Parts: sequence; C-alpha cells; structure tokens
Amino acid sequence: MSEAMEVRKEYRLHEWTRIVQACQSSGLSNREFCRQNGISEKTYYYRLRQLRESVIAHSEQTGTLVKLEESSSAAPDQILYIQFCGARMELPANVDMDAVAALLRSIQCHD
Repeated sequence: MSEAMEVRKEYRLHEWTRIVQACQSSGLSNREFCRQNGISEKTYYYRLRQLRESVIAHSEQTGTLVKLEESSSAAPDQILYIQFCGARMELPANVDMDAVAALLRSIQCHD
C-alpha cells in the first residue's frame, strides 16, 4: 500500500474512533446518534467493525494488549478481570457489561 493510502487509512480510523467515542458518550442509541449526525447506520457499523479488526490486528502483531482507558484508583476488589482467547482485560467493576459482551462476541479466537 502506498504511503499516501496508509496515511489516509490511519486518518479515517482516527476520525471514526472519535465518532464512535462521541456516540458512546452521547447517551443516545446508536440509531439516534447516527440520525442526528447524518450518518448511515450501515456505515457506522461497518466502520466500527473496521476499528475492532484494526485493534485485533495491532494486538496480534505486537503481542500486546491495547490499553482501553487509564487505570482507576479502584481497589483490587473493584476491578473485574476477564481472560478470553489468551487476552486479559482489567476493567472497572462498574463497566457496562453489555458493551463487554458485545466486544467479546466480536473477537474471533485463533487456536
């Protein structure tokens, strides 16, 4: 892939990361957020899938986990530990379990 195409791809990933984060923090449903922002739901979910695949590919290439957010100062008994497909996640105990379940469903394990 040419350097210009790679830069374009990275820019789009960055922009869609920003859009997905805005959607998640808006308090709106994905459908309503898309409607209010003139985004096709089909495009939103397509780009969300691309972001997930990019994160998975990056973690497979580097052999590292991606830090999702800064660690809180929560006590160890307030942290949820999840191991799945060889990956370990440390999440705040008050994490949105529907979001975690959706994330785990989107991951394809490789033996």
